[in-house]
Amino acid sequence: MELDELKKSWTALDKHLQKSPVTDAGQLAELISMHKTHARKSLKSISGLLRASVIIGIMALLLMGIIAFEMPQEIKDAQVRIKALVVMAFIAITVIGGLWWDIKSYRWIKAIRVDEMPVVEVSRRITTFKRWVKYEVVAICIWAVLFNGLYYWLMNFYNAPALLQALIIMVFIVCDTLIIYLLYKKVLYKHLDSINKNIEELKDICTE
Repeated sequence: MELDELKKSWTALDKHLQKSPVTDAGQLAELISMHKTHARKSLKSISGLLRASVIIGIMALLLMGIIAFEMPQEIKDAQVRIKALVVMAFIAITVIGGLWWDIKSYRWIKAIRVDEMPVVEVSRRITTFKRWVKYEVVAICIWAVLFNGLYYWLMNFYNAPALLQALIIMVFIVCDTLIIYLLYKKVLYKHLDSINKNIEELKDICTE
């Protein structure tokens, strides 16, 4: 269920509760089950994203290994070959670090059991994961600057006219910003916000 649909359902639920307070144990159990189901779905979506990231990272490492093996034969210019190897080494280190981070995050998310853990424990684990995501966003932004600088150097853009260089830098900034925003705000944080909303609802229900 999309976040907008969840918001509508919660709004409708609030109106219903105002008109007719929920006192029946069966109704409470149904509400708890609904919020836990939504939380589980969002957790499953996040774990799916992390699993896909791990698979892509492994495939990227294999591909870079093949390219690195073939590169000395395909690129005759020594200077270009050195530049390409430097960029590939940078990417390889990044992928290895990213794999470690994604595997760690994947195991953390998979260990969250909404049906078995207390609501407070689930909330604590999600809060920890959100803090990790903030660190990840900062690291991605720094990485983007470094990678753009390497690519700029690799392609000899520093020899281009000043106006063209300014345009290239602007394109880098716009593309990086859009990719990071769409990936985290519109994908990952959408599920995290959904989980937080359901957890808060569960806290309210369980303390009534």
